[in-house]
Amino acid sequence: MVGRRIEQQRRRGLGPRGSRSIGALLAVRLLLISNGVILIAIGVLYALYGSRPAGLVVGGLLVALGSGLLACVPLTDPYRRR
Repeated sequence: MVGRRIEQQRRRGLGPRGSRSIGALLAVRLLLISNGVILIAIGVLYALYGSRPAGLVVGGLLVALGSGLLACVPLTDPYRRR
């Protein structure tokens, strides 16, 4: 019975106490933050220096996408209580 529960937790990516792996969550968090900041920076530059109508649209989309990635960062908190 215990072996079956441990196997199910491993399949779902859970550790021995039922929590997600801290290393994996920190890696995903690092990727979300770095990609979000880069997208926001490129979006701002594109909005400032791109051609007027299209530059603002593409820049706004990139900033929105980067903000969406940064909004997902709290979901990767390894010490979060459910």
